[in-house]
Amino acid sequence: MEEHEEFEYQPKSVREIFIEMKNIAELMVDLAYASILFGDKEIAEEVLDLEERMDLLNYHLTTHAVLAARNVREAEQVTAILQMANAIEDISNAAGDLAKMVLEGLELHPVIKEAIMESEEIIGKIVVSPDSVLVGRTLGELKLATNTGVWIIAVKRGRRWIFGPDKDFRIRANDVLIGKGTHTSVEHLREIARGVIRVVGNEKT
Repeated sequence: MEEHEEFEYQPKSVREIFIEMKNIAELMVDLAYASILFGDKEIAEEVLDLEERMDLLNYHLTTHAVLAARNVREAEQVTAILQMANAIEDISNAAGDLAKMVLEGLELHPVIKEAIMESEEIIGKIVVSPDSVLVGRTLGELKLATNTGVWIIAVKRGRRWIFGPDKDFRIRANDVLIGKGTHTSVEHLREIARGVIRVVGNEKT
């Protein structure tokens, strides 16, 4: 009953829900890989929390879509949307299965980690030095994805995790960034985070 009330109180369009589902699925996959690489149960727990969010979004999307169909043509369009949504949820379920392996403490074969690290895009840990030009600036100001090729998917600050940080997130000294990018781009950002490189993209700070 509470879910229905929340849904009615915070209505979203089919497009908004679909975009959120897509974004969450992408984040879940990245975090699931990160939890495997670093053996981190906190990251794995976040994946399962996101899986619950995905289930709720899929329910909302189905309800919206069914109510929106007023004729055969619209019903066909709704069917296509629901098929895509179910495919996205399948991806999120697979990410959840990976996270459960970490939480259950299953020993992963080294080949699995090697396969993840040898892919075109990798996930790396980047520690921010107090001397880094990153300190005190927001992700929006730095435009890290554009200027370095690394997308920040999570940040560990002390004992606290921040998942899917937005453009207003401000980096602090000693933050541990979890970033996704190529081997070269991740290593480049590490050099910036260490304070070795004092330039972010074409901007001198």
